[in-house]
Amino acid sequence: MHRSVLVALAVAGIAAIGVAQAQTETVRIGIFDPETVWRLTDVGKRYNQDLSEARDRLQGTIDKKSEDAEAMKAKLRQQQHSLSEEKQQQMQKDIQNRLIDLNRMQDDATREMKQQLTDVQNRFQQMLLDTLQTFGKEKGFTLILNNGVIDYAAPQIDVTQDLIAKFNEMHKVPAASTGKSPSKQTP
Repeated sequence: MHRSVLVALAVAGIAAIGVAQAQTETVRIGIFDPETVWRLTDVGKRYNQDLSEARDRLQGTIDKKSEDAEAMKAKLRQQQHSLSEEKQQQMQKDIQNRLIDLNRMQDDATREMKQQLTDVQNRFQQMLLDTLQTFGKEKGFTLILNNGVIDYAAPQIDVTQDLIAKFNEMHKVPAASTGKSPSKQTP
């Protein structure tokens, strides 16, 4: 229902714009695919790479902690019969503490990745809006729509590739990652 309301509003807006401009100029409409812009722009590629590197770094740390906890469990199983009850309890307590630390680390990593993704997406969205405005004015578009909110558009009005070229022209790729998280870099 929500999508059909957006489409109806867009059509009504197009009709209103068309009527107002019909007397003086031609209405020019374009569509674009934001996912393709994200995947194919130089900045989008860099952000994806930085996010992947951050995820891999965090996952490596988590994997190391997990291996340590498993090694302690294996050591306890191997030595269980030769250890005193007190030593066994201490090892079990140490294992529990490591598992608690591991769970915290996983939760922290999830929060960090979500925050980095949100930050990057917000910056990219602002760059995309700036590019759309500049591109639309330069090319004389009356309206440029996200193809995710329309049910049909003729292929000849798709401006995604031209928009990618304009985006790359306006927004240079950030410097290669130097261990910084993507949320700390600026384009």
